[in-house]
Amino acid sequence: MDATVNNNNQSRGERPMIELFRLNWKMREEWFRWCLDVPQVELDAPRIGGPGSILGTLFHIVDTEQYWIRRFAYGTEHHYDFAEHADLDAVHTLSRRLRPFVEEVVRSWTPERDREVRISPNGDGTESELVFGDLLRWLIQHEAHHAGQLSVWARELGFPPPPLACAWPDAEPDEAEGAGGKR
Repeated sequence: MDATVNNNNQSRGERPMIELFRLNWKMREEWFRWCLDVPQVELDAPRIGGPGSILGTLFHIVDTEQYWIRRFAYGTEHHYDFAEHADLDAVHTLSRRLRPFVEEVVRSWTPERDREVRISPNGDGTESELVFGDLLRWLIQHEAHHAGQLSVWARELGFPPPPLACAWPDAEPDEAEGAGGKR
């Protein structure tokens, strides 16, 4: 009976953390596909809020994810330079290159490790206490927040954003709409 209860609980939302990251990554891939139909000048154009542009926001999502995962896993800090990744292909390549590292750390999450604490040095000589599960949940929310900003900007440009349905676990990538409509 206990096994049945555990299986039922997992199907009601108590899923491994990696599944939530995969949904974000799936949606991120749809944003990269969406951007293919948008002129580079619009991807670079200054926007109100967020990191300032569509491309800058995608870069920020990728960089922030790796930064905090690296701080938790290794206690080190590294930010990538946007100037070195200032076009869509470069940001997309960076995202794909960093994903295996992030995935490896996220896969190590278990309910037992959820409250695991790491002390991480800050650049100013102080230290921060990082709680594994809290950090991962914050990263999931961070990407969703910026996807909302991207959606607002997409609509301001007159393009429908990728539908949220494309991020459902059983959705096929080809079912998503991009700036140019149904693909």
